[in-house]
Amino acid sequence: MAYLNQEINKLLTGHVDILRFVDISGLDVRQNSGLPNAILIGIGVNPQFIKMVSDHTNYIHTNEDEYAQTEKRAGVIADKLANALIERGYKALSQSDRGLMKENAFDYYTKTSVLPHKTIAILAGLGWIGKNNLLITTEYGAAQCLGSVLTDAPLYVDCHDPNPSKCGKCTVCVNTCHKKALKGRDWNRFISRDDIINVSECNTCLRCMVNCPVTMKCMKRFTTK
Repeated sequence: MAYLNQEINKLLTGHVDILRFVDISGLDVRQNSGLPNAILIGIGVNPQFIKMVSDHTNYIHTNEDEYAQTEKRAGVIADKLANALIERGYKALSQSDRGLMKENAFDYYTKTSVLPHKTIAILAGLGWIGKNNLLITTEYGAAQCLGSVLTDAPLYVDCHDPNPSKCGKCTVCVNTCHKKALKGRDWNRFISRDDIINVSECNTCLRCMVNCPVTMKCMKRFTTK
């Protein structure tokens, strides 16, 4: 119902930069947990943090840095939104770290989620998957942290065909990966994550995120406002 979309939009205004209502009913029940709709949220990473990381080639990502805190904030918002929907009598599953752990929906050994936020973002028509295995959007490049809630709440939802990769011949992320974890493959719906990245080699240094030309272009726009 439109009013519920509007209420959620009002509730999250000022807290998130991205909000989409997505039809996930076409996914396998193992992925969508039998829930037809998803609410995708996103928070843009602070441009000053992006600049700081790009300026320091030896930067080491930690669980306490600004990127990690932004990820945690997206998870907290997802948890609160799911709880608000449950209080209204709907089924809702937050895909925060805590929610995924509760549902055994994330494999920490392989770093695999049953339904990644990126998959929902692709169905929302939000962007494409880059050669860095990150969601790339025209607004933030690769520099956004996502969260999602699966629900049976009666929402107006959209579903889009996946956008093809727009990375073209660019290999900046591949070239800046010191661990050589990226394979330089363009994403499409028929290849797996492992065709793009060797996750066991990735140490989350963030170089592929901050050095993506789309990220740099977006951050320059934000910092010159």
